[in-house]
Amino acid sequence: MGNSGEIFRLDDGTIGEVGAEYEYLYEYYPSVTICPSRSILILDGKSLSITILSESFGSADAVGKSDAEVTPSLIESKIDDEFEGYDYGNVYKLRNGQIWQQTGSRYRYRYKYAPDVIIFRRDGSYHMQVEGMDDSVAVERLK
Repeated sequence: MGNSGEIFRLDDGTIGEVGAEYEYLYEYYPSVTICPSRSILILDGKSLSITILSESFGSADAVGKSDAEVTPSLIESKIDDEFEGYDYGNVYKLRNGQIWQQTGSRYRYRYKYAPDVIIFRRDGSYHMQVEGMDDSVAVERLK
């Protein structure tokens, strides 16, 4: 839709985020042009500033490293049970076995059972975007 902070996924698996702007561009599976060197996405002649968050899942050799050292820059999973929105200090267990705690102060209530989750690294910290939520929150990995 072109809202600031909106997370999107391209067909090739690339994950991106819309920059600080608002443009109502509602389309279902639109064709877009991405210009990574200029950090823009073009849709129907309109351009949006974007940040590419991840082009792949990444991998790491876990031998002798902490969870924080082997956490990839992009994680896709599901909340393992009920999700009741964002609230500072909430702990979220994922179906992949990881446990994350919300460190951002955002509060938003929305109930959903086992929603999809994308966790991505931005500006040195991790952020979680939950299916059905319009924004992401800062999180840290507990396990």
